Amino acid sequence: MSQDKFDLEEALKNLNSAPSSHKKTGTVKKKNAVKIEPDYRYEACNDSFPCANCGKMINPEGAGTHHRNHCPYCLSSIHVDNEPGDRKSDCKGIMEPISIWVKDKGEWAIVHRCKKCGKLNTNRSAADDNPVLLMSIAVKPLASPPFPLHLLKNALDKQK
Repeated sequence: MSQDKFDLEEALKNLNSAPSSHKKTGTVKKKNAVKIEPDYRYEACNDSFPCANCGKMINPEGAGTHHRNHCPYCLSSIHVDNEPGDRKSDCKGIMEPISIWVKDKGEWAIVHRCKKCGKLNTNRSAADDNPVLLMSIAVKPLASPPFPLHLLKNALDKQK
């Protein structure tokens, strides 16, 4: 009990000797205090945030995953990681969705390219992602092949 009383008295002493800006909030600022940042590789981020591309508010609860990392409306992301979840990238460019990758068990992942530095990254699709936009990205290579479509027809006709 005396230890608890000592800690309370010490905190009050520090509060009274703290600059006036700290007295208003009732916080005690410690020298060399280290702000502990969450490690998103292992911890879920449950904070809502505005999309840097389209401006809509993003709520992580509808994602169906603990790691919301792109906008469900425009599918854009922000280049914040060097490795998934580390939040150590200095780039902070907008990551645009450029393609869809189908993983082994049929799960879709969105391929993003950073508009600022060009880095490629993949993110799992989420339950609340815009399905029309996902489909339009997925079929884009079929709608705009890298060769004239009549050449494909000619090649198929020759195989008959």
